Amino acid sequence: MKNGFGRYFGFAALSAAMVATPLVAAADPIASRVASYRELGASLKNVNDELRSGTPQMLVIQLSARQIRDVARAQYGWFPAGSGPRAGVKTKARPEIWSQAVQFKAAQDAFAAQANSFATAAQSGDVERIRAAARSLGQTCGACHRQFRAEN
Repeated sequence: MKNGFGRYFGFAALSAAMVATPLVAAADPIASRVASYRELGASLKNVNDELRSGTPQMLVIQLSARQIRDVARAQYGWFPAGSGPRAGVKTKARPEIWSQAVQFKAAQDAFAAQANSFATAAQSGDVERIRAAARSLGQTCGACHRQFRAEN
């Protein structure tokens, strides 16, 4: 829908993401984790789409930044023992998440710190500051993916 934001934007999807699974524990930790990361990805896409546009909408960026920050705070409970790769279970989580728990926690902490920095930058309304913070956030995500996420 083309609306007052001036772009195609599924505001209902953002609203749903603001209240859904990252903050809710599920009986199936893998399904909950996957759903939470999908919501995180949607928030990151919203930010990137806005930053690529000619006139970024601060409200969209700020709401997405808050969601990213909240997900970063919730992530610590997403990898309980027994929720890793095993026969018959589809997950991109590598065994190193559990065998290198200290390093994984450091990666989670780095993401949480960058998510906080990004949320602060988003509140500033300064597009160049937001772009720089988004790049740093993306680099933090990528570093964790390279070490702890399987490709397929």
